[in-house]
Amino acid sequence: MGAASRASGFTLLEVLVVVIIIGIITSMAVVSTRVLGGDHEMDQEAKRLQAVLGQSREDAMLEGRDVGLRIDSTGYDFLRYEPRNERWDLVNGDPLLRERTLPDGLRARLWLESREIVLTPRSAGTDERPPTPQVIVFASGDVVPFEVRLEREGTEETRRIAGRVEGTFEVLANDDEPAR
Repeated sequence: MGAASRASGFTLLEVLVVVIIIGIITSMAVVSTRVLGGDHEMDQEAKRLQAVLGQSREDAMLEGRDVGLRIDSTGYDFLRYEPRNERWDLVNGDPLLRERTLPDGLRARLWLESREIVLTPRSAGTDERPPTPQVIVFASGDVVPFEVRLEREGTEETRRIAGRVEGTFEVLANDDEPAR
């Protein structure tokens, strides 16, 4: 009878082990929800575009030449204004301002002055129709206000890269409001 009454309950050590295991599993679930909760590829592309635009602004101010962003639904590239020729030329040989293609499943959309721009595929351009940018970073550091939206096909997930007239660039997720 003595051995049966001793085995009928849990010891304090057993209860503590169970509580610790539940705590570990809960913390892993919270961490994995944060890690798996967002679209990291989209975040990375949005931050890359923000950084490249920021650097192109610095370059434009240092060189005293306007830089343009030309974007379509699958990627973007940069142009520099050549005042001698009075035309925009594709940037070549610059690893930062090189042409970039968005990863599969990501699409870009562009808004200028609160209106969506219909994006046509980028082409090399001709003498009669040289390439032209949709967004201009002026040599003064000012920027034509714009918003690029990166969207994941089949989901509601978006990232917005907003350019302000004073030359700041901000990444916003889904319905985040821009800082004023």
